[in-house]
Parts: sequence; C-alpha cells; structure tokens
Amino acid sequence: MQGRDPGYDTPVGELPDEVLSLDLPCGPEAPAIVRTELARHEGLGWIMGDAVLVASELVTNAVLHSGCGPEHLIHITASVQSDCLTIRVEDPGLVAGSAFPRWISEFTDAGAGLMIVDQLVDRWGAERDGGYRVWAELALHPAQASAAAYPTSVGAYRRAHRTGGRLV
Repeated sequence: MQGRDPGYDTPVGELPDEVLSLDLPCGPEAPAIVRTELARHEGLGWIMGDAVLVASELVTNAVLHSGCGPEHLIHITASVQSDCLTIRVEDPGLVAGSAFPRWISEFTDAGAGLMIVDQLVDRWGAERDGGYRVWAELALHPAQASAAAYPTSVGAYRRAHRTGGRLV
C-alpha cells in the first residue's frame, strides 16, 4: 500500500473517463451488483477479471468491516486516467481502523481479500476524510496485449512487470 489517492481532490462525477459510478446500500448484495455492473464494460479488455475481483474485494471489505448497514450507502467509482484504471470504494467510516492485508493461516477461511488485491494492483491505499476511502490502481497495457499472450497468469505477469521481468 502506498501513496495518496490520485483523484482525491477531484469531485465525484468529474473523473476522466468514468467507467462506473454507483451508490449502493451497504448490504451483502453490494459486491455482486458491482461485479455485474463493472463486467458490462468490455472496453477494459484483458484486465477485466482483475478489475472485477479487486472491486468485489474492496466492496466486500466495506460491507463487512465499515460498521455500516443497509441504511447507509457505499459509493463506488472506476475511472480510466492516463494509463491506469482506478477503483474507489467509499463508505461512511463508522468504525475506526484501517485496511491492511492479513496473513492467512490454515485455521481461518477469511482475510485473504486485501492480500489478493495487493498482488493484483500496482498501487492501493486508504484514507479517512469524513468517511473512509480505499482505492486501487491497475495498469492498463496496450490494446493488443492479452492474457492469452502470456504463458502464466495475469497476476504473475503483473508481478513480473513490477519486479523487472522476474516471474515470482
């Protein structure tokens, strides 16, 4: 996790090339709605799977850990700016604390969400400003690039890209 949300001072609705903007009740159906709505945007190309998974995990965390209920709204945006897709999830921030990846043990079946997000995205972060915002950036690659062009998973490709070409 690093940095500040690059769109922090940009008013909602004024983000360049906004792909998605939703206000959803903070309930168990919110992650599925976000997955469905984001998957409709075929223009995201080969990063679609990663984008849908990241958005779903961030919304799931808001539903499970923000202290909000169905009477509260979660605001979700996805926008393309320069060479990246930025996904933002804002909740009312009713519970103190911050998002962080947890180590998984054989004794738990929960907590892998932010570890997965951390492996799939180039940068992510969290901020408090009235509410609580978690954001993540996924690099966009040239349109001719596709997951089929790489012999390993997209996640392995991203890690290789970040480590100077070493597949880890």
